[in-house]
Amino acid sequence: MSALNQQLWTEVKSKGLSRNIVNDINGREHYQQLNDFSVNTKTSAVVLNGVVFSKAQQVGKNFYVEAVVNKSNIAAQLLADIESYNQQAQFELDSLSQMDSLVWWLKNADVTTLERNMASRLSMLAALSPEKQTSKNLIPQLKAKVAEVHSGIKVAIAAMPNDLRMKKLVTAHFTEFNIQVVDGSVNNFSHKLILDTDWRKNYISDMYISTVQVNLILKNQKGSVVSSNEIIANANSVTSYERANEGASRRFSAELKEQDFWKALGL
Repeated sequence: MSALNQQLWTEVKSKGLSRNIVNDINGREHYQQLNDFSVNTKTSAVVLNGVVFSKAQQVGKNFYVEAVVNKSNIAAQLLADIESYNQQAQFELDSLSQMDSLVWWLKNADVTTLERNMASRLSMLAALSPEKQTSKNLIPQLKAKVAEVHSGIKVAIAAMPNDLRMKKLVTAHFTEFNIQVVDGSVNNFSHKLILDTDWRKNYISDMYISTVQVNLILKNQKGSVVSSNEIIANANSVTSYERANEGASRRFSAELKEQDFWKALGL
């Protein structure tokens, strides 16, 4: 079975290293060149169905069998896999009109596995039965749509003046995912993230303590709530409330990272 898989589809990885060494011996230069090369191969992870064991023999404690797989059965299985991947891609494409664009993008941002599986089946089918090769492949269309939707996501962040430090920290998280953060005063955004905060201050044992309760509310362009979540952060300082506020803001940013940014937004 492994040998059959290897004939149908093999991935090859290679690497090479060349080194030139110069030695000076009694005023004469001697050159030596070393070349190191390695090649790794692996077969595609495909389980073939319809195996028939035509022969079996026992030699001592070992059993030897001859396995036969019908060529048409393999082709049918590959075609079924290809159809399944296309159906999955079509389902995601059709669901876009019924889902929020950001939620849809998060669900489909990484199509690498689906793309790799489809490529292996198409290549195996082409090698096995060129006449049964199918030109239908919706994965590139899905991948292109994911990129298109991502480019259209523009987030405006609404925050009070005393929350600008947290707004800047949230902006940095969006930037990590190449999400545009735009000016909310102009209606050119696809989503608006509202930082609804409640600051509390306490002075205990010569310590300035600041606690902030942040309600994160994400809305779409129509004003409908997409997700929401609450984060509470606090910090203290021996010098002032301002320093305690800075610490609480940094703690808020750390919470976003620890909870996973998107989960922290309630997505």
